[in-house]
Amino acid sequence: MNRLLKKLTRPQNGNSYLAFVDGIRFVAILPVVLLHANERFLRYVYGEENLNAAGEQISYLISRGAIGVMIFFALSGFVLALPLARQQYSFSYKKYFTRRLERLEPPYIFWMSLFAIIFLFKSGMGLDELAGHYFSSIFYVHNLVYSDFPIINPVAWSLEVEIQYYLIAPFVAILYFNQRDTLLRRVLLALGLLFFIVYQHVFGWQFQPFRASILGQLQHFLIGLLAADLYANSKEWIKTKHWKYDLLGISSVVVMMFTWTDDLEKALFFSLALMMFFISTFKGRTIHAVLSYRWIPVIGGMCYTIYLTHLPLLELIYSFIGKFGYSTTYLSGLTISLIVALPIILFSSIVFYLVIERPFMKKDGFHQLLEKSRSLLGRRLAKTQQ
Repeated sequence: MNRLLKKLTRPQNGNSYLAFVDGIRFVAILPVVLLHANERFLRYVYGEENLNAAGEQISYLISRGAIGVMIFFALSGFVLALPLARQQYSFSYKKYFTRRLERLEPPYIFWMSLFAIIFLFKSGMGLDELAGHYFSSIFYVHNLVYSDFPIINPVAWSLEVEIQYYLIAPFVAILYFNQRDTLLRRVLLALGLLFFIVYQHVFGWQFQPFRASILGQLQHFLIGLLAADLYANSKEWIKTKHWKYDLLGISSVVVMMFTWTDDLEKALFFSLALMMFFISTFKGRTIHAVLSYRWIPVIGGMCYTIYLTHLPLLELIYSFIGKFGYSTTYLSGLTISLIVALPIILFSSIVFYLVIERPFMKKDGFHQLLEKSRSLLGRRLAKTQQ
């Protein structure tokens, strides 16, 4: 078991590993998977029209799992800013962007290509029309081109937002940390967040098509930037853990669940709660320990593979389950289906992660894979010439 844990743990590449960061990824991906599982259960098996009052409340609570995406956005802001917050290295935009291309693009292109082929046969859409959707998704501009979520794999909308922030993140972080007065820069960022959210709602950026862009989500990344500053530059404060921050973390998740809307007032509360959640991961005695415990960060470390593959897998699983109908209550049926679906998602993600994603996570993994491919091709050519 320990060997498997070690094999699945995210490669370090010389950087200090923060297990709780992958633990946050676990917290983010789980509600997203549950949200999409519930949607497919209602679509293919139970039928939303059959929900009673209690079922509607349960389904509503599960639908709040979308906050996991906002946690991902904030975590990206945190991870991208942390090296600069620590002032660990002189920044090179070329190396920064090349690492992105080598680390994340190969798995993304593989899965989007595979799902595009499946979608082509399943939907009956013309090849020319599908090609437009495919290439706009590959280049992260589907929402800009079509003003809608990607049809091949709808969850890819958030990756389009991620890449938009990724392009500007170093400049935002450098500008922020160039202000040496720690208190002043934090106050300015907090005020900037406040004004941005207000302007966002004045101009309607919280609605589509702007919602699926950096204009609709920038505040979440900036919260991650602020969290990185606190974590890197308030070390004595971070060292002390306390149970009251555990209560703060639990409360912040509840607040986020009920303030994830388009209203300005609730958006302000949501952003505050998201910041409090991140503080609880640093300062909470139990939360920090749980996020760092064994399988939690390991599964969280596979979140990119889980995120890219879970929705098509859920479509397949629930469309199959739907052929048998149902004879139980909504909650019982959903629970039984999750007992079937979640292990399939986890096991397949482990396999996909090890085979498709993890090789590219290693330093120079992309070049090593190319060398292996060239070597294998060379040996095969030599055999054919003999």
